[in-house]
Formats: sequence, structure tokens, C-alpha cells
Amino acid sequence: MAYENEKHGVRSERLRPLPVHQAEYFSAALGANRPYAFLLPEGESLSTPSGRVYPLVVMLHGRTGNFMDWPTKSRLTRFASPYPMVFAFPDGNDGWYTNGPNGGARHEDDLIQDFLPHIHKTLPVAEPGRHWAIGGLSMGGYGAIKIALKHPDLFTLAFSHSGSLERPRTPEVHPMFGDPIVDAKFRRSEDPAWLAEQNLSLFPIRRPKLHFDCGLSDDYLEVNRRFAGHLTFIGYPHTYREMPGFHTWPYWDRAIRATLPVVAADLGISI
Repeated sequence: MAYENEKHGVRSERLRPLPVHQAEYFSAALGANRPYAFLLPEGESLSTPSGRVYPLVVMLHGRTGNFMDWPTKSRLTRFASPYPMVFAFPDGNDGWYTNGPNGGARHEDDLIQDFLPHIHKTLPVAEPGRHWAIGGLSMGGYGAIKIALKHPDLFTLAFSHSGSLERPRTPEVHPMFGDPIVDAKFRRSEDPAWLAEQNLSLFPIRRPKLHFDCGLSDDYLEVNRRFAGHLTFIGYPHTYREMPGFHTWPYWDRAIRATLPVVAADLGISI
């Protein structure tokens, strides 16, 4: 099925897909070279740079996925082509973009201390803060919301599709979130609902904007509804949308298409 592009009135198949680039960086947090992918705006090249810098959109994959999921399992390379933004796709393993308790694997440090500085140094991206966004699906949706709320100095907005937003509250021992009793304090520090409450102490302009959605036939629908209700209760501005769909790529393909114009507008891009 083809979709009309909301901004340009053309079918997605008529949009020229952006080429997918792959590279590596060294992660001191994980002690290894890590792969990633990225998209550059149409006409931009690392070999003959224009000298321009662009907003950055970091895209996180879901559990059991990898850094090539978004570029290959969705039509993001087509949907992104009208927007002058850099898209970066890190590989998060199944680490929930979190530093494990008691010295566990440092996946959040990998993202914040190693990956993002590498991207800032090597790709034509603007300064962090008002020009950076982060998004993802399922595990990556959780990661995007959590990371933005923990690092509001880096990201002006986060977006989530079918996010597993209550994973730190799982009643069982979890490989990344530890024991629900012994590691209760740590789990709270990784909980998007608690982090949103902490962000209310910031000036409104410094709080990351939150956009999230979920399919009506998704197992995480009630999770997302509860998070939306909590944000409404504490007075944290957000947008939440429900659309027909399951926890599958056809839904995420439609969801990212609908979200890109919102992300671009929040990053100050008008096309």
C-alpha cells in the first residue's frame, strides 16, 4: 500500500530513498567497537561536505533487533528524504539503553558518553539541546523517553511507538533492572513516570517534549494509556495517539510516517 506524503502530496514510492551508511565507533563503556547506521540529508556528503549542520534524530530499535532495523524494515529512508535532518541508528543489543545495577553492562553510558559524542564529532549535526531528538519502538520507545527525561540538556523531544514504558516495574528479576526489592531505588531512577515528575522542577522550556502512540491491538496499549494518564495527572505536556495496529512493523511504518512532521516542526524545520 502506498501512502500520500502529508507535506508534499506525493506517494511514498515516488520519494527517492536516502542511502544508508554504516560505520563503527569505539565504546569505552562496553569495551568494544560498535556498529551503527546513519542517513544524511539529500545532497549532503561526508566526502564533499556542504558546511551546513542539521538537527539530529537518534532512532532506537526494539528488543531482539539491531541498528539496521529502522532503515531496512520500515520505509523511513523514503519518508525522511524531504527533511533536512541527520538520522542515526545505534545498536543497543538487548540492554534497554540502561546501565545495569551493581556495575552491570553500561548501555546508557555507551549511548551518552560514546555514541553521541562520536556522532557529534563525525557527522554534520547541530549542537545538542534544542536541535536533537530521540525516538524508538518497543524497547527503544522506552529508551527514548527515558533517555530524554534523564538528559534534557541533550534532547528537546522524545517520541515512542508501542513503548514498553513500564519495564522497570516488572515484578520479576530482570537482567537489566535487577531485583524488584533489592534494586527498587535503581528501578525508580529508570522509570519514565518518575523521571517525568522530576522534570517538572525544570523551567518548561527545558523539559523535553514527549510524543508517543500505540496500536489498538498492541499488548502495550494499557501501558501507554497509563503513562499518558500519569502525565496528564501531574501536568506534564505531551501528545498521545492511538491508531489501528499491532506490535508489528506495518504499524511502526505508519507511525513513524505520521510522527516525522511533528518531530521536524519541533526541531524548527519548516518545509
